[in-house]
Amino acid sequence: MNFAVLQKTLDIPPVEKIEQALKSIEGFTRLDAYTFANDAYGILVKNLSAEQANAFAQALYVQGVETDVVSQSELPALPQTKFVHQLDCTTDGLTIYDSIGRSFSLEWKYVMMIAAGCVRMIDFERMTKTIWETDGQGNRYPRTDSSSFEKQNDHMLLEIIVSGAVLRYSASAEKLRFGYLGERRTKSLPQNFARLVQDLTAFAPNAMLNRGAFFLKQNENLFSYPSKNAFFEEITWLLWRMKKEGRF
Repeated sequence: MNFAVLQKTLDIPPVEKIEQALKSIEGFTRLDAYTFANDAYGILVKNLSAEQANAFAQALYVQGVETDVVSQSELPALPQTKFVHQLDCTTDGLTIYDSIGRSFSLEWKYVMMIAAGCVRMIDFERMTKTIWETDGQGNRYPRTDSSSFEKQNDHMLLEIIVSGAVLRYSASAEKLRFGYLGERRTKSLPQNFARLVQDLTAFAPNAMLNRGAFFLKQNENLFSYPSKNAFFEEITWLLWRMKKEGRF
């Protein structure tokens, strides 16, 4: 059975304290401390044995950092997702549209969590260029050469989890339509995205918010996550806290 060491709060432990704590755990190096600190979004480390997890947690406690040791089987799985392309916020409920335009209304009381963020992701992009080649008779002819390469881009992601964590709706700002904003709609995609998230948090005041949604609610800049793993680990940590508190 694998275990995870979870943070008590979303404050990132000082890397120096993580480094000191790791000295008591075999199989880890100084560099691992920086890896843990850079990816500390609720779940400090996973895939440890019970002995390793408890020793690490105790060593962190000596350094003044409180954590929880949890069997990974106890961590809530992210619910099944449905991708959406339009969300209309109305007083009656959240109108959700799928990729072919079908819609239905979700009562606001069923919105359990709203998570948003500017997430660094790896995209595969294709580059095509024309190469002119010459045959043995001096004739030139074009040849198309295509290649794929990885590129890191920032994407504005939105997750809406319904009551009981039985389902979630996922959206990317680049694919969302913001028609319901009407006169509030601008030419700025980040601004339209921010207004959507602010409307969601206003209509569902009891929903749990991740840091990205919380900062937008406070009219601050959208919180950035270094990876999809960090974004979703924070959501998992929030779900775990809610489940621990008996909120679903």
